[in-house]
Amino acid sequence: MVDHPDKYDYSRAKVPGPLTQEMEAKKLEKKRAQKAQRKQREQAQREERQRWEQEQQEKQRFAALSDREKRALAAERRFAAQLQDTGTTLSNISRCWHCGESLLGRIPFHYLDFSFCSTACLQTHRRAQAGHT
Repeated sequence: MVDHPDKYDYSRAKVPGPLTQEMEAKKLEKKRAQKAQRKQREQAQREERQRWEQEQQEKQRFAALSDREKRALAAERRFAAQLQDTGTTLSNISRCWHCGESLLGRIPFHYLDFSFCSTACLQTHRRAQAGHT
């Protein structure tokens, strides 16, 4: 269309206007930007999935601990509270006693010396304790 503007009736054939080098360069640049955004989005999704999987593994590991080990972690949590004055940080040791869900940012349910993420976990723990006695 650029080389032969009068050769055909382009409007009757409903052919859009001619593509110039400048227009093609803009389209190519736009595609490159979209591809870069897609790669960045995929990278963020991969990182989020890795964080979620790591949290699930940590939750399962905590749920598999015995009551004695969980009590030891509670003692470590108290110790970590004392260490906050020095600026030292420790990993997330505030977890549901039953399922291992993180209690950070939540208001836990307390029963005796135990903390739970939900009433369901608390009830399950109480039933299990009633079965042991």
